[in-house]
Amino acid sequence: MSTLVDVQLPPLAELEDASLLDYRQAERGGQATRGQLQREIKGASWRLHLHAHDSLALVLALPPLTGKRLSAAVGCAVQGLVLGDAGQVHVAHGPRQADGQVAVAWLGLAQMARLQAWLQAGGIRVAGLFARQDDAASSVDLAGGLAGPVKSQAWGHTLVIWAAAASIWCLGLNLYAAHLADEGERLRAHMVAQVRMAFPQLPVVLNPLQQARQQLQAGQGGAGSGLAALLDGAGQVMPFLAGNVEALDYQDGVLRLTSLDDGGKAPADSAWQADLAARGIEGQSSGQGWTLRAANPSGEELAHVD
Repeated sequence: MSTLVDVQLPPLAELEDASLLDYRQAERGGQATRGQLQREIKGASWRLHLHAHDSLALVLALPPLTGKRLSAAVGCAVQGLVLGDAGQVHVAHGPRQADGQVAVAWLGLAQMARLQAWLQAGGIRVAGLFARQDDAASSVDLAGGLAGPVKSQAWGHTLVIWAAAASIWCLGLNLYAAHLADEGERLRAHMVAQVRMAFPQLPVVLNPLQQARQQLQAGQGGAGSGLAALLDGAGQVMPFLAGNVEALDYQDGVLRLTSLDDGGKAPADSAWQADLAARGIEGQSSGQGWTLRAANPSGEELAHVD
């Protein structure tokens, strides 16, 4: 079984073959060059600790994400914290803790390449690369940025907390969520306006799609509105719309139904289009949803909803 030795690195800009390294292995420690340490503790795997000048470890407060989504969120946060090109740094992070905290660390790719060359020159086996020089191992292992196999280490407690950076990231995330909520509310208001035009007898519209369906089933469509006839036709011959419509839009006698991103698709055959044609309705399908219009529109001007 190979021995594990903790090695404190000097600033990578000063790292040379003859650089003195502080090390600790079990109950002994001291200083030695790379070659001296290899001879003294033969076959050891090195757990490396970067100098504080070369990297930074911190924690960020992030939403409940996992896997690639968590990595993407970490990458976005780091872009706002790195001075320079965020594409020129190797970023590593730990799992999201129960309190929402995620340990993060990074090291410049140029410094990573310099360290890689130094390690390869000595034929050193790496058991971990941590983001600061300290008596305890940092919580984030950066060794994944080094070429060749590395041994994963357990995540520990974060040593550095950058509360200001975490607060800024959370604020930006909350603002983005508020923007999405506003967009959803505007879409809902647009749908409510269209249902009110088609069914003016409704005292209040809380669920536009459901209430429109109920009115059609009860035979309460708006007389001569055009929209009611299209909705009725869709409801009768397009059962695959159930639970598959994200939004509807009625303008100039044309009803556009937008499908959910993960919803089902229309049947491959055109039977539903033939059934619509029998009702005097022309139906078309696209990647975004479906379009319905009267096949033989009269000269009567149709309602327009902005």
